[in-house]
Amino acid sequence: MTMDEIFARAKSILVIWTADVNPENLPIFQDVVQTKAKQASTAFENVEMLVESGRSSSSFDIILFGLVSKRNTHIDIDILNELFRLLRPNGHLIIHIEHTKQSQIIDQFKMCGFSSCNPLDTNSSFLIENKDDDIKKFGSLWLCQKPSFDIGYSVPLRSTTTDSRMGQISSSSTTTTTTDELLDENDRKKPDVKKYDCGTTSTGVRKACKNCSCGLAQELEQEEHTAAKQTVKSSCGSCYLGDAFRCAGCPSRGLPPFKPGERVTLPTMSDV
Repeated sequence: MTMDEIFARAKSILVIWTADVNPENLPIFQDVVQTKAKQASTAFENVEMLVESGRSSSSFDIILFGLVSKRNTHIDIDILNELFRLLRPNGHLIIHIEHTKQSQIIDQFKMCGFSSCNPLDTNSSFLIENKDDDIKKFGSLWLCQKPSFDIGYSVPLRSTTTDSRMGQISSSSTTTTTTDELLDENDRKKPDVKKYDCGTTSTGVRKACKNCSCGLAQELEQEEHTAAKQTVKSSCGSCYLGDAFRCAGCPSRGLPPFKPGERVTLPTMSDV
């Protein structure tokens, strides 16, 4: 859609101006806009009173922001949200943006909900005749559009039929997949143990591979720990008599007295 078509279809236009604007320029700017939008009614609002004005949502087809001013008008998130609220679905916001700030400001527009933002060509220069020459040189006009839906818009979900069993939804397009169908032929093959390093070597020694994950490494480590405890011998020979007769380094310190050769085990919580 061209700029001429956008203005020709507009029914209502809002012009945002700032305190530095000469009031005599407002009716002149209105006449310029009316030459393009002959069917539209034009309203003016000071940017400082925009949020407090209490205008109805979705009231305008076009909003012209800060175009009457000689310099570019600062715009923040609060003002953008208010402009978005005032625009009708598919409405347009036209603003002049400095080249060095375009990326940052356009990102803010999209965060506020505008669906598209595109630069305008020189055919729209009639909108910035009040701008200083240096502002025109280092900036450009942008056209940002509101989506075709409004704030709070909703659509009904596609209905589905429920069967007699609670919580289950039946549909002719619903398909089920079993776990067996997820397996291919490679998954069904029996692993070849010869490809793994874990196991018994040709010399009969059990050995775990470097990155063992089958549990053999932990099993061998436990066996070594158990064997080390069983090979510990007392230097005093009085371990079975109790702590009073045991040396400082006795491996049986803390255990109750026992008969020579008897293996002492502590009771577990289930035995108490």
